[in-house]
Amino acid sequence: MSEAVGSTTSKAFQPSLTTPQTDRVAEQAQAIKARQSEAVANTVQRQAQFSASRAESLSRQAEKLENRATTGAAGSGLGGRVDITV
Repeated sequence: MSEAVGSTTSKAFQPSLTTPQTDRVAEQAQAIKARQSEAVANTVQRQAQFSASRAESLSRQAEKLENRATTGAAGSGLGGRVDITV
């Protein structure tokens, strides 16, 4: 009778092979999430740098146009070259 109890007890305490595999899959999933997060962070950083660069470029362009408009308004036009007095 003790043999019957012993055989069932040994089966109940056999180590499970799925636990290490489950842990490995969980670690792989965590590593994938970390790589994805890093990729997203890099993409966001590149987009922010592009936006900042674009804003600086547009600011310089607007400043040039403004300077051109102020210097051109005073010196150009027919009023400066033609006498329109009556």
